[in-house]
Amino acid sequence: MASWLVKLRISNSRIKSAIHWCTAKVRWVLSLLLALSAVSFTPLAIASGSECDRLASIAADPDHQATPVDYGGIDGARVIEVCGQAVFEFPENGRYWVQLGRGYLKLDRGQAMLEAFEKARELQYPVAWFALAVVYHTGNGIPQADLSLAETLYQDAYRRGVGYAALGLARLYDEPESPFFDLEKSDVWQFRFDALFNRLG
Repeated sequence: MASWLVKLRISNSRIKSAIHWCTAKVRWVLSLLLALSAVSFTPLAIASGSECDRLASIAADPDHQATPVDYGGIDGARVIEVCGQAVFEFPENGRYWVQLGRGYLKLDRGQAMLEAFEKARELQYPVAWFALAVVYHTGNGIPQADLSLAETLYQDAYRRGVGYAALGLARLYDEPESPFFDLEKSDVWQFRFDALFNRLG
């Protein structure tokens, strides 16, 4: 699974058609937030944890406390129930809010998802910036995408130690039909992500 995510990098983007890139983008945006267990950062993962962690841990979170769960493995209703109880009991725990947002995402409850991610950001939980960046990059759960805001959020997430933000920026700059298309920037951010993957993989 790890190698699959890394292989999403399409190095010969200069000769790929716009149609191909639309397909690649769809695959990427679904995988990046919806299936964020592609790279397991084993040194950071803890075998045990709260049930909320066990049901909805996200690999992009440098502080995840359980084995990451991919999108297909999420039981949205159960995550909302358990993580909803977790945030009730521990309202200052940003990790629980992000994981609750994943449950809402699974059930297509976009506004609730956005509110959960925003609450995690309010609590200064680093991966919240990344989760919001993906939302604004893809437009999932909101009326329309906002690439400028996505760029800022990815950069903020990276500064807060969220390595997956480098991959988000690489993809943001690697879309030929986008006003943000910049292969040089894409290569820089892809290199940073690959270096992180090689160090922790």
